[in-house]
Amino acid sequence: MDGFDLTKYQKDEEEKDKIKKIMGKVLSGRSDYEAIIEEKKEIPRCSNGNCNWALEGGEKFCPECGTKC
Repeated sequence: MDGFDLTKYQKDEEEKDKIKKIMGKVLSGRSDYEAIIEEKKEIPRCSNGNCNWALEGGEKFCPECGTKC
């Protein structure tokens, strides 16, 4: 099955703005409404499979198990 590739709309800022305006109009029926697109932020975690401790960022070693990150 061939699909329509939407990755260019996710990465290009100009295309994101177009999609926001289109979705806002579809969802609200008004042309001045703009949808909000949330982006998920990945939480850095310890590379040790048993620990999986959530890191704040910038640590060289895991504060829980001591594994090098």
